[in-house]
Amino acid sequence: MKPKVYDEDVREFILEQRGVFLVLSHDPHFNKNLRSTLLRHLHLKDDCVYNVTTQEQLYKELRMLVGQGHKVVFFVEREINGKYCHDLVQFLKNQYPEVLIIILTSEVAREILIYMHEIGANNVITKPISPDMLIEKVAFTVKPRGQIGELIDLGKKLNENGKHAEAEAVARKILELKPGSPAALLVLGDSFKGRDIMEQALAAYTEASKNGKLFLDPIKKIAELHKVTGNVREETKYLERLDRLSPLNVDRKISIGDNYMNLGEREKAVEIFDDAIKLATKEAMAQVGRVTRTIAEHCISNAPELSEKYLRQSIEAKKGSLDKSDIETFNRLGITLRKQGKWDQAIEEYRRALKISPNDAGLYYNMAMAYSEGREFQDAFNYLNKALSTNPDLWTAGETVCFNIATVYLRAARKELAVEFLHKALELNPGFERAKNLLREI
Repeated sequence: MKPKVYDEDVREFILEQRGVFLVLSHDPHFNKNLRSTLLRHLHLKDDCVYNVTTQEQLYKELRMLVGQGHKVVFFVEREINGKYCHDLVQFLKNQYPEVLIIILTSEVAREILIYMHEIGANNVITKPISPDMLIEKVAFTVKPRGQIGELIDLGKKLNENGKHAEAEAVARKILELKPGSPAALLVLGDSFKGRDIMEQALAAYTEASKNGKLFLDPIKKIAELHKVTGNVREETKYLERLDRLSPLNVDRKISIGDNYMNLGEREKAVEIFDDAIKLATKEAMAQVGRVTRTIAEHCISNAPELSEKYLRQSIEAKKGSLDKSDIETFNRLGITLRKQGKWDQAIEEYRRALKISPNDAGLYYNMAMAYSEGREFQDAFNYLNKALSTNPDLWTAGETVCFNIATVYLRAARKELAVEFLHKALELNPGFERAKNLLREI
């Protein structure tokens, strides 16, 4: 159960700070979840949610909302129309640094999560997400936790406005409250750098990097400091450290290679440049996969056999480099196969996906649905139990999911469980007629 303080933080953001949510997502489940969370859990009107479908609409709405003095939280899918949002996020962070960005994604590898934070995401939401967790994520995004968070924000603003001596005083106050705080040490380092006291700036950044082992910002600032002072060897050392922590940044690899060329170490430069080309090639193949997946999405209703063909092409395009970000493709392929009555083939694809992500509750759920369609109700029951033991909040994804769970339980002769999940479906949507009808039949 979430603490009530999270509810109050989100209410305060909307009601007192003129906060709004701007959403670029084609996922109807997330859009519905966000609005219903505001209405049912926070008892707020959903008129603070602005949905856009294109980048052109996004820029127009963003200019209007910022111009009217609103604080904006921008939700964006990691993948929109077959393209990653990474360039868009970096652009918005440069143009509108005050806008808070939350990236929506399916389960992805750890290095991708790190990269998303590095390019400017204030938070990342892995879908599906329950209303309680959605509120908590938003609360942590819009409000620093306690006095220290507020002081860190103050210190950053003072440095941005050139008031470096005042920022130093704030940083030292934070360090009294929380000795060794990496965020406070960054503020302190920036205050020294702003006054060209480079040796003390480097010392503060170095201390921050020791205290925050996976905190990239101190290492970036150390690399930037060495670049400013012309110490190419030290800059390269810290760029390589960043590359080990976040290996998906092609531009950084090129910078490392360029530095080795300037140092006269041609072989090392070529090795790094080759790595950059391999990563770029992998990204290009992923782009091919995203395009074929988008085409498949357009075919799924009227020509599921074509959708199957293109989804298989999408998976083939990333053969040898499949990761958790491809789970959604396997899920869509399974749905396409089930639409054609090929429930057994769908199960085989789900099994392939489980080798990549063995603790994915959604895959177990979809396997249960496929077994149910094949009238293998005991197997459906077993996999549904695996799904719910992996993620007990799976049912919060929507009333249809609850109804499907109830149907499997009913067919597996677990009447009491079926009734329980039908009531959960009506808890999410009191007007859900299919659940009402099935309860009457039971």
